[in-house]
Amino acid sequence: MSEIIKEIMKHLSKDDISDVSFEGANIVLYTTRKEFFLNDQGKVRDVVNKIKKRIELRPDPSIVVAEEAAQGTIMKLLGEDAGVTQMFFEPDRSLVTIEVERPGIAIGKGGENLQRIKEETLWVPVIKRTPPIRSEIIEGIRAVLYEHSDYRRKFLHKTGERIYNGWLRQKKEEWIRVTYLGAARQVGRSAILLQTPESRVLFDCGIDPANTANQYPYLEAPEFRINELDAVVITHAHLDHSGLLPYLFKFGYRGPVYCTAPTRDIMALLQLDTIKIARNEGQDPIYSSDDIKEVVKHTIVLDYGEVTDVTPDVRITLYN
Repeated sequence: MSEIIKEIMKHLSKDDISDVSFEGANIVLYTTRKEFFLNDQGKVRDVVNKIKKRIELRPDPSIVVAEEAAQGTIMKLLGEDAGVTQMFFEPDRSLVTIEVERPGIAIGKGGENLQRIKEETLWVPVIKRTPPIRSEIIEGIRAVLYEHSDYRRKFLHKTGERIYNGWLRQKKEEWIRVTYLGAARQVGRSAILLQTPESRVLFDCGIDPANTANQYPYLEAPEFRINELDAVVITHAHLDHSGLLPYLFKFGYRGPVYCTAPTRDIMALLQLDTIKIARNEGQDPIYSSDDIKEVVKHTIVLDYGEVTDVTPDVRITLYN
C-alpha cells in the first residue's frame, strides 16, 4: 500500500472504505455502504483539505443497481426534455455517461437531477452534450474507452502508483535537462524530451509533412529510450505535434498521454487521415489504426487550468 493511501486511511474508517484506486493523479475511494456514499458527513472533504489531492467517493460496483434497471430509472428521472441520446455504463468504475441534447436540463437546478440519480441507482452520472452534428470519430473513441473500461481502470491505477509511490532513482540532486529531438529552428516534427533525475517526459511527437527527407524527430538519439519514458504530453492536435504518437505505441510504449479531450479527438482524426493519405499515394503507413486505438486507450484528458502530477517530480497545467 502506498504512503498516500495509508495517510488517507488514517482519517477514515476501514468499514466505510472497501477499496482505494488511483485514476492517474486522482484518488478514488469505493464504499459498500450506501449511507456513506450518499452522505459522508464531510469526511472526504476533510481528507482533501489535509493532503491537497483530488479525491472522489464512489459506490463499490457490488452495490449499484443493475444496468437495465438503472437505465430505466435515469430515463424516467430526466424525462424527454433533456433529450437523452445515449447511455454508457462503466461497471468497473461505477460510472454512467449520459449523452444529452440539453445538459442544463439534465443536470437540474443545483445538480438536483444528478443527486437523484445517485440516490436511486447508486451510479455516478457524468453528463455530456450530444454533438450537434454526428461524428463517427467521437463515437468510435467513446466506444473504445467503454469497451476497455476494465483495462482503463488497471492502467490508470498503475499510472497513479508511478506518480505517488514510484521513485525509481535516488533523489541525490535536482536538475532539469531539455533535449530537442525536433522543431529546433524549424516548423514541424515537434518532440521535446524533458529529463530530471527521476523522470522522462516527452512533449509532443509530431512529423513534418512537407519535408520527406527529414520528416520525423530524432527518436534514435541516445537520450531517448522508449522503455524509460514516463509520460507524453500533447500540446495540440496538429500533425506537426501529434502525427508520430501512434508510432511510439507500435514499438511498445504503454504509458499515459496527457492532452485535452478535443485534442485527443482531433488528433485521432488526423492520424487516421495520415494512414489514408499514405495508402492513396501508394506508400505503406508507418502505423495502423490499431496503434491509434492504443493511443486512445492510454490518453488521460485534462481541462485547461487543471494542475496534475504526471511523475513524482513533474506536474503540468494546460493553457489555452
